[in-house]
Amino acid sequence: MFRKSKPKIEPPPPTPSVEEMFEDLKTFEINQTSISNATDGFDLEQALLTESADSLTLPTWWKVFDEYERKVKKLAASEEDLEHHRIQLQECRDKLGKNANALREGIKKQQAMAKEALNVN
Repeated sequence: MFRKSKPKIEPPPPTPSVEEMFEDLKTFEINQTSISNATDGFDLEQALLTESADSLTLPTWWKVFDEYERKVKKLAASEEDLEHHRIQLQECRDKLGKNANALREGIKKQQAMAKEALNVN
């Protein structure tokens, strides 16, 4: 009733040998990303470090400027966040100090009451 059908996809190609890989490496070329096509900050920074200022195009400079502005805004936001956390930590420290002082006072009162109770007998 049910027959096993033939596979509908071809089997994967065989794995290349080490010699074939070395031959492929000899013909492998690395194409550097052109400066005008650089999209992320790292590529832009690399472009600025490797190219002379005269060879950079105006759009590249604007990309660098926009990336720098984004980093400055991110840094400012991080500074605000850190300041907020610093204030929260200071408030917690003050609250803990007040609680510690209240506990010390309570311990002193308890010790005084214990001494008084021992002296009465």
